Amino acid sequence: MESKRKRTEEHRPAPFSLPKGEGVARILSSVRWTDVAGFSLCQTWNILCVALPDPITYTSPFLDLRWVSLATTLVLMVLAVLLQRRTQELLKRRAFLYGVGIVAASGSILGPLSALYPPASRALIYVAAVFVGVGFACLFLLWFVRFCRTRDMMGLAISVVATALLTYPLANMLSSDQVSHWISAAIASVLPLASVLFARAEPRDATALAPVADVPPAKKRRVFLRYCACLFVIIGIIETVRNLLLGGTALVFYAGAANLGGLALKVACSAWLLTIFDAHDARGVSVVYRTAFVLLLGVVLCIPYLLEGTWFAHTLLDISAFFFQLVMVLVAFEISIGFSLNPVLVFGAARGVWAAAALAGIVLSNACRAWGAEAVQLLAVLLGIAVAVVFTFAFTDRDCVDILSSLPAPVHTPRFKTKCERLAQRAGISERELEVMVLTAKGRSATRIAEDLNVTLATVNSHVHHIYQKLGVHSRQEMLDLIENEQLAG
Repeated sequence: MESKRKRTEEHRPAPFSLPKGEGVARILSSVRWTDVAGFSLCQTWNILCVALPDPITYTSPFLDLRWVSLATTLVLMVLAVLLQRRTQELLKRRAFLYGVGIVAASGSILGPLSALYPPASRALIYVAAVFVGVGFACLFLLWFVRFCRTRDMMGLAISVVATALLTYPLANMLSSDQVSHWISAAIASVLPLASVLFARAEPRDATALAPVADVPPAKKRRVFLRYCACLFVIIGIIETVRNLLLGGTALVFYAGAANLGGLALKVACSAWLLTIFDAHDARGVSVVYRTAFVLLLGVVLCIPYLLEGTWFAHTLLDISAFFFQLVMVLVAFEISIGFSLNPVLVFGAARGVWAAAALAGIVLSNACRAWGAEAVQLLAVLLGIAVAVVFTFAFTDRDCVDILSSLPAPVHTPRFKTKCERLAQRAGISERELEVMVLTAKGRSATRIAEDLNVTLATVNSHVHHIYQKLGVHSRQEMLDLIENEQLAG
């Protein structure tokens, strides 16, 4: 009983602590900034396409064809998931990427161009909506897969933050009366092309990772399906509330003095999230997920105030949507890497779920507006229950921690070596044994270690035996767990 209690304490998640400046510097130095720039432009284009006062067309009468773009995205993501290998090969071809960039750019410019030829305007508008949907699907999948290939979770997260910083000045400029729809369309059309150009350079090799125990296929499937269910419900709720508030998304939602304060909160939240996920802090991730639950529940409870245009409720919706998006993007990355799943499957499914949920939000908000105020009040109750159910039963903070524990730890970084040195010092491990411990943690075989250190195989096995004895472990995996739970000074 005593040994079981001791083992439990050894594997208990380490308490949360923010890294010092060197941790921040290390994160920033490890990021591939060309990828961050490319994905930020892609996300900004996505926002502009659905946030311009007239999303697709500038002709009269106004047609809101977001549903066409979202349906196109959904269909393409289903095909990508079904044809994963073929999709991966396509995403590596420059001709395909350039073609997607051109199609996406054409979707943004065809709206105003359709007004120049009235007989074909309606057909051109629908073509534009389909082209935009192609960009929504393929550009996002390109960047998600690329970040997984380079194991750059921090770059993926920072690109979401950079998008918020880039969208704010653009939204303020485009929402002013001095900017014509031609300028808006021109800016929107340049963004996907620029995003593709940033993808020209081949990504660096993936960071070496310490292997972990394989996760049973049944558990992978179960957790991933629950993740998709949670994503669908919450995105659907966010889009429903956003459409009820604004009668469809509008650029002003991302501009103005109120959103400047919201932008500052987004940056602060992002810094908190980055430090937690970088440290693989299980307790911190649990707190993050429960915080997302509280924020989203607050949005639902504030629906009456949202409809009255209250500044606080407006900001709460914006922050909650951003916070949840960033958390779920990081979790999806961890599912792909930690569960050794094809990123096309993970992010293709996630993007498809986003499109389906956004469609559901549009339909639900239109129905509530048609039914009246009583329907909105009933909707708030139902959405509140839905939020509580998905966070309590469908996809919980425990699931996030389980996914985090399956994520391999980078073992070629100064941070990992420092943890090994501190653990070795506490356990009385010699310098030679420390060398063997680090190489063993990296997954080197005993034969390879003997060759690298120019010693016999028997000597290596003896060192490993002594290391395990001093650490009180019986396997390499238990040793890796101890190293990961080791706390750095400060």
